[in-house]
Amino acid sequence: MSAESSIQTLSAPNPGVDLAGEILAQARSRDATHVHIEPHAGGTRVRMRIGGQLSEALSLPAPVDLDFADHGVDVARLATPHGERMVLHLPEPAMRFGELEALGMPSRLALALGSDLSRGGLMIIAGPDGSGKATTLRALLREADDGTRNVLTAQTTDEIRAALRQDPDVLMIASIADRETAALAVQAAGAGHLVLGGIDARDAVAAIHRLRDWRVEPFQLASTLRAVVAQRLVKRLCRSCREPVQAQGSVSSLLGFDSGAVVYAPVGCDQCDGGYAGRTAVFEAIHADAALRRLINDGGDGAIIARHAFLNAPNLGSAARTLVRQGIITPEEAVRISRS
Repeated sequence: MSAESSIQTLSAPNPGVDLAGEILAQARSRDATHVHIEPHAGGTRVRMRIGGQLSEALSLPAPVDLDFADHGVDVARLATPHGERMVLHLPEPAMRFGELEALGMPSRLALALGSDLSRGGLMIIAGPDGSGKATTLRALLREADDGTRNVLTAQTTDEIRAALRQDPDVLMIASIADRETAALAVQAAGAGHLVLGGIDARDAVAAIHRLRDWRVEPFQLASTLRAVVAQRLVKRLCRSCREPVQAQGSVSSLLGFDSGAVVYAPVGCDQCDGGYAGRTAVFEAIHADAALRRLINDGGDGAIIARHAFLNAPNLGSAARTLVRQGIITPEEAVRISRS
């Protein structure tokens, strides 16, 4: 949905409605970090910062008096000729899918996958050996196991067949590595089970190609696929000692940064290992909407699938560049991910 299509125009605020509360509720539901309330000659504009970008949210036909005193938010105020301009600084939302987010998964992606976990279908986690996909699969399995569903794991084809006779709601297959296993996974997903599977592939599009290489019937794959998530592990900078530096010319060019962009470099202190503090994951995800299902069913090539999937979502390279800008990883780690 575009920013323009999400704008709501309120003709006249109802005196009985807590408009300040409504604005905050919408902001929190959209994971906004800030709300900008900007009076102007023609009314009042409300914008929300979501994913780092300001998006139009509300358009009011006249200046309004909004009171956020009882809502527990930090408000920065600035007098203007048309009224008081306010910026609300919203607290970080509590992690709903804490285990997934602790792996480095963005909250928006964790929420989307959480929705997929509530229904049947095929969810793939892709990556080469050492990418952490097994850890993510186990975290997804624990999120799916809410105590009301029959959750099973299997690896060999015999184990999968035996598990399917146990009336599972959720079945995890740690490694889908051949045609027979892939066929069973898609068959189970088509029967209404939620199947979580791992595939050794360099990215999300390559995972779809691998399923095609195993001659999974296109209609079955298109109709059962929920999401494909690909990931890599990267070294996390120590927040206690990292230092800001200017990105070198070659790195700036490779990552598409402006010349002189500020990035962070490792230093080393008594709280870390040579400037690094463990690892985090970089993710990309393809969600199966109607258009993607048509592309898969019609045999669309990888470039077309990638163009659609990452039109409004980050691929691995873009996600890694964001982590650089946030000071979580070095530019060199992002270059390594982008090149791989």
